[in-house]
Amino acid sequence: MLSRHSKAMAILMLSIAVAAGGLVLTRHVIAVAGEADAERLNRSILDYIAQKNPQAPIRAFQRFPEALVAEAQKSNLDHCLVLAQAEVESEFHQDAVGAAGEIGLFQILPSTAAIMEPVGVKAVRDAKSDAKSDAKSARDLGDLADPVVSTKFAMAYLRDIMTRRSNVRDALTEYNGGPAGRHPHYYRMVMGTYVEILERSELRCRFRETPKPSPVLTTLLTRA
Repeated sequence: MLSRHSKAMAILMLSIAVAAGGLVLTRHVIAVAGEADAERLNRSILDYIAQKNPQAPIRAFQRFPEALVAEAQKSNLDHCLVLAQAEVESEFHQDAVGAAGEIGLFQILPSTAAIMEPVGVKAVRDAKSDAKSDAKSARDLGDLADPVVSTKFAMAYLRDIMTRRSNVRDALTEYNGGPAGRHPHYYRMVMGTYVEILERSELRCRFRETPKPSPVLTTLLTRA
C-alpha cells in the first residue's frame, strides 16, 4: 500500500497534470476563437465592399481585410476609418485611375509610391508571394491596382505624414491635397463616411482617441 506521503504526492502530480492540460486546452480554445473572430470580421469587410460596389471582384479583395486591420493598427488608427478613406478615394474600385494618374484603391500616384519605395518593394513581394491575380486590369495598371499593395503604400505614406502633422485631420488633408491642403473638404467626406460605418456593428470599429471632431461630425454623431 502507498503511504500517506506517496498518496499525497500522487494526488498533487495528478492535479498539476490536470491543471496543465486545462491550461493548454484553454489556450487552444482561445486561439481557435480568435481565428474564427478574425475570419468573421474579414467576411464582414468583404460584404461591406460588395454592398458598396456590387461589381467589385471579391477575389481581388480576399487579402485586403487582413491588410486593412494590420496596417491600421500600425498607424494607430481605427480600421473603419481607413475603410472609409478607401471608400472616399475609389468607391472600392481597385483599378480606379484618377485625373492626375492616381491608381488603385487609395489613389496612389506612382511618384508617391517611388518615394515610399522600401515599403513598396516589400508590399509588392508579399502580394506576389500569394496566388497571382487573373485580372488583366491589375496587370495593366501595375502593382498599385492590388488592394493589398495599395493599402500598404497608403498607410506608409499616411504614417510618414503623421510624423509631421499633429492630428488626423491635418494628416488626411495633406494625404489628399498635398502639404498645402488644397481640398479641405476631404476630411469631412472621410469622417462622414466613417460615421456611417460606425453604425455597422459587424465591422467592429475600434474607438481610439481622435482629434476633437468638427461641428459637422458632432452633429452627425448626435443624430446617429
